Amino acid sequence: MNHTAKFGFQHLRTIFFFGLLILLGIALLYLFRPFFYPILWAAIIAIIFQPLYERMNAYIKIPSISALLGVLLVIIMIFLPLVVLSILLVQQSVSLYNVLTGGGGGIVSNVQGLAAWLADTSFGPYIEAIRGRWTEYAASVVKAFSLFLFENIKQATQNSVRFLFLFFIMLFTLYHFFKDGKKILARLMHLSPLGDTYERMLYEKFRSTSVATLKSTFIIGGVQGIIGGLLFWITGVPGALVWGVVMMAFSILPALGSFIVWLPAGLVMLALGNIWQGITILLVGTFIIATVDNLIRPPLLGKDTELHPLIVLFSTLGGIFLFGVSGFIIGPIIAAFFFAIISIYDHYYQNELSKS
Repeated sequence: MNHTAKFGFQHLRTIFFFGLLILLGIALLYLFRPFFYPILWAAIIAIIFQPLYERMNAYIKIPSISALLGVLLVIIMIFLPLVVLSILLVQQSVSLYNVLTGGGGGIVSNVQGLAAWLADTSFGPYIEAIRGRWTEYAASVVKAFSLFLFENIKQATQNSVRFLFLFFIMLFTLYHFFKDGKKILARLMHLSPLGDTYERMLYEKFRSTSVATLKSTFIIGGVQGIIGGLLFWITGVPGALVWGVVMMAFSILPALGSFIVWLPAGLVMLALGNIWQGITILLVGTFIIATVDNLIRPPLLGKDTELHPLIVLFSTLGGIFLFGVSGFIIGPIIAAFFFAIISIYDHYYQNELSKS
């Protein structure tokens, strides 16, 4: 009887302990929730620049100094170019806005020419109805565009303090990940019940997927954005830098990516009567820009992540829908973790699975 009561009390104590642990863990995650993205990006950047930090620390032999130098190098190599690009992008966006509004006589005349050409087709009655209210439609478009631009500038200004604070949190976290990353990882592996082999497998999946996703995004996006920007500049598309950056941003989507930008641009140029410009955009987009994605992405992403291109596409799209911009890397990481767990299950129960 005493043995049964003792066993029951130990069982109750175990349930209470792990219940309290789970409850406090959820509370801690809730406290960390506002800093999820800074911590995530600090971890990803620390993994990418870890070899550089280790080489510096092997020479300096003072981890705190090496970590500080690592953070400074990250700022110089990543964030300063992004700031310069953002300034240029704002200037180009203002120029593009002026072209679309006050200084867009050429565009307006091209649209009117297109309307005159379509007037002789079956779309004639619709075109005439639209031409009668062309000024009203143009004013509405300009007003909507102006409100969109104003609201986004206002939102960016209002959130600038929050952005700078989270950016500082990311740099501070990155410093400690450089300095104590191996200790933190060793402690987590010690507490995990999976075993060192499977824990290293999960860490390797996180590392390889993060590096491969960023590598493919920046390399493919950079190449496609540069080619697209030069192509639009040569063919006279207004705001070539803006569209090059947009093409770079869309390149995170496998297969679709830059296609969303250069195809409409080519068709619009053809519709406006710019024949050689439109044909050039479509030919370069089909045979060069799209080829860059098809040739570079599979060896960069598929080899390191061991994910099927369809899984990469859906995990990237789902990640963006759920987590915003950061989802392009969170989605593939979740997918890689899932298939890593499947691999662990297959390895651990291989005898039972082979019998069945």
